[in-house]
Amino acid sequence: MKPSLIAVAACLAVSPAFADEADRETIIVTGQRALEDKTEISGRLGLSIRETPAVVDVVTQQDFQNQGIRSAIEAMNSAPGVASGNLPGSIGSVSMRGFHRAVNYLYDGVRMPNSDAGMRNWDAWSFERIEVIKGPASVTSGEGALAGAINFVPRRPRLDDLGGEMLASYGSFDTARLAGDVNVPLGETVAVRANASWSRSSGWIDDTDSRTFAASGSLLFRPGDRFSLTVSVDYFEDRFSTAYFGTPVVSRAIARDPSSVVSGSAGLVLDKAMRRVNFDVTDSDVSSDSTWLRARAEYELTDTLRIVSDTAYYDSFRNWQDADEYTFNAATGLIDRYTTIITHDHRFWNQRVHLAFDGRVGGMRNRFTAGFEVGQTDFFTQRRFGSAASVDPFDPVRGTFPADTPANFSTRQDVTADVDQLAFFAENALNVKDEWLLVAGIRYDDIKLDRQVENVTSGAVQTYGQTYDPISWRVGTVYSVTPQTQLFAQYTSAVTPVTGFLFLSAANAAFDLTTGDSWEGGIKTSLADDRVQLTASVFHIRQDDILTRDPTNPAVVFQGGRLASKGAELALNWTPTDELSLALSGTLLDAEFKELVEAGGVDRSGNRPPNAPERIADFVATYSPGGLPITITGSARYNGGFYTSNANTVKLAGFTTVDAAIAWNADFGTLALRGRNLTDKFYADWSGYASGLVFIGAPRSVDLTFTRRF
Repeated sequence: MKPSLIAVAACLAVSPAFADEADRETIIVTGQRALEDKTEISGRLGLSIRETPAVVDVVTQQDFQNQGIRSAIEAMNSAPGVASGNLPGSIGSVSMRGFHRAVNYLYDGVRMPNSDAGMRNWDAWSFERIEVIKGPASVTSGEGALAGAINFVPRRPRLDDLGGEMLASYGSFDTARLAGDVNVPLGETVAVRANASWSRSSGWIDDTDSRTFAASGSLLFRPGDRFSLTVSVDYFEDRFSTAYFGTPVVSRAIARDPSSVVSGSAGLVLDKAMRRVNFDVTDSDVSSDSTWLRARAEYELTDTLRIVSDTAYYDSFRNWQDADEYTFNAATGLIDRYTTIITHDHRFWNQRVHLAFDGRVGGMRNRFTAGFEVGQTDFFTQRRFGSAASVDPFDPVRGTFPADTPANFSTRQDVTADVDQLAFFAENALNVKDEWLLVAGIRYDDIKLDRQVENVTSGAVQTYGQTYDPISWRVGTVYSVTPQTQLFAQYTSAVTPVTGFLFLSAANAAFDLTTGDSWEGGIKTSLADDRVQLTASVFHIRQDDILTRDPTNPAVVFQGGRLASKGAELALNWTPTDELSLALSGTLLDAEFKELVEAGGVDRSGNRPPNAPERIADFVATYSPGGLPITITGSARYNGGFYTSNANTVKLAGFTTVDAAIAWNADFGTLALRGRNLTDKFYADWSGYASGLVFIGAPRSVDLTFTRRF
């Protein structure tokens, strides 16, 4: 079995038997979450991480600041076994457990259909933590979660904490960042919280100025022990003058400084001389803004029964007018470019209500939840696809964006997609014994898709739709060998569309959802007086009914393909002394198409899916010498090699990056000097839509950050 994941779980805690955990106090070490902590991503049973029969990783705001994490992509990459990149149409696209873009994204526990359409590279300051669950997670987050789900948890009010913090940072590439957060209790029943962040950068690629702004306000009302209400509004916007959309590989014959980053590409190489070249048009417009409105109410009907209501509304607009795909033309020696106009006018609302029971049944502790959710999505997108003038690979005359005419855009569509969803779910956790827990869950979805595609040039209109009614389920068990050591196992079933609901073509809308199942087993333990914490697992995931072609008649497309992955993960946190903490995680993965025939009858069986590294490892060391007001942090990340397409003809080499920081903890605040990619490694960390288009990682940089709590 080839390698896959060593997860990072750096938490130190004392764990009791499951039946007594509810009253225990959480212990947090170096910003990481203890195994007794509960997460939204685990489900609605209120299970702790230790009780969940799956790998759950949490990266906290303190981790973000210790490791210098600034954005959602950096935050996801800091989680064990997760690789995330920056596709133009799918910011923060994730590869996990061998599956690329098979992950659900939740915002404060709420997930929309085609959730990657709502994903942006948010400022990490906005979040208390991110939560990651591995393996099929459709029971807890709906269709689409074959590889797992990621929940972004915003900062929310607290009644017991008057104070706040601020951050100011400046560094290489004229990169600046300002942020602040304040939490104010208003008496014993009301608290308010507000935070905001602003950033800008000139970028390390030519002419890629950008800025972001985020703001959030929330209110907590808790008039008594039995009722609480939290309402919030979160806003985020980003603006790019001309964005970086990747670097094309070129012929070795014209390369000025060829690298070994790309192999197996018929003589094409990634040229270091093109490291900073921007191929976008000079007047590109790439921008977005989004707003989340949230309300959560909880009421304890009795000592054992409570009702929870979650209401969410999302509104966003995105505009892309750019040249965002590039291909080397061997005949001309130039870079061919393709232009797009894509807008997203996106609105979504969701209402979820569930009852939760935590009491005794037949003398055994039993936790049960059942509920429903209903949601509706309105989505409108303009889609124009054309081409721009070809340019020199090293000194491109980038030109300006063409007018929206049939002569400039061969494809001109206005597309409307409406998705109505209704779901019913139930979960149960039964302590057969204090040390033995059985967990099960089931979810039924009723999904109705209506889509209309208007050819703006001809005026032709195509209308189509589909109704889906999948069932997802899971069963699992956790056994406490000792109060500090648990063995777990789980079997899950999940579903996902052949492509995202909002973008399904008429042909693809006629197909059923693909199905997936997985088994997983592992261990979670705390050792050596809680100075060592270890999580390890092995897993196997299979996805059936992916689109493939008839090898005897490749024009015929049907659902008969299959993708499978297997692997092992390990996360180790060790605090050998009070001054030193070490965190190590790693993944070993073997992912391949078991059955897949593509256009022309080409058999891809045995190939690895794109953007799926078979090895990922992370190491973080933090040292705070006694008697000195300093903290030294060092980290290294290894990302194994991966392919850029199903054909496996272009492979990107694995790479290791090294960061380090020293922080001075003074009375007036903390000053931290950080160096990133200290070896100035030249590497590519993601691939674009074309197999020969890759995203080069940032070169060596430094920044100075001031933080203060008050």
